[in-house]
Amino acid sequence: MPNSLPQDLSIVPRREWQTQTRDSIFHQHWTPRGHTFGACMSRPNTDWMYVNIPKNASSWTKPLLLEQKFEFYNYHSDKLYHKKALVVLRDPVDRWLSGIAEYFTLYYPHMAAGHFTPSVFDLVFDRVTFDDHTEKQVKFIQGLDTDHCTFMMCDDKYRQNFSNFVRERMGDNRYDRYEYQHVSDDSPERRQFKILLNEAMLDRPKYLEQIKNYFAADYRLIEQVKFYGR
Repeated sequence: MPNSLPQDLSIVPRREWQTQTRDSIFHQHWTPRGHTFGACMSRPNTDWMYVNIPKNASSWTKPLLLEQKFEFYNYHSDKLYHKKALVVLRDPVDRWLSGIAEYFTLYYPHMAAGHFTPSVFDLVFDRVTFDDHTEKQVKFIQGLDTDHCTFMMCDDKYRQNFSNFVRERMGDNRYDRYEYQHVSDDSPERRQFKILLNEAMLDRPKYLEQIKNYFAADYRLIEQVKFYGR
């Protein structure tokens, strides 16, 4: 191996090192935007972890788990594959609308409706993924055995289901009475972008079809797994 390799990598077989390097690059793809694939929460004395998928009630869920003394981990780098995982999924179109609205609010907050020309709409619906908020949900659970996951849907029953799930494992709580989970969707700026892009899909059905085709793997996952509380 070249002398320039770090000492800990110099003893790793070349093929294994290349695989680790590729995995590391993939896991950190959205790190500059604030999310690293594999992000999760757990604690040493429990056999389960919560896997954080952006736009799936994560802003509501994480503070509640902090109350339960959970800490932040990464199931890839911390090798937590043996733990059972709580995974929250969301309708792909609804999640994408929320995510793309957040993207424009964060990076292009001054864009008005007049800036969304046909060519801009084409660009948005051709590219689809711009950051972690608009990424495919299946990428956030790479390497997990779905048979060892508990899936919940991010819908109007999520608060009750999450509260019941925590109650079964850690005792009584009042999480089912806490404020509705989609806290970021309440922003007027995000709502404005979400309405604008939703109207574009209603006006041009091909846009909706493009989004559904892009998230085909997410739809397959949702169709195949059993959801807690159903």
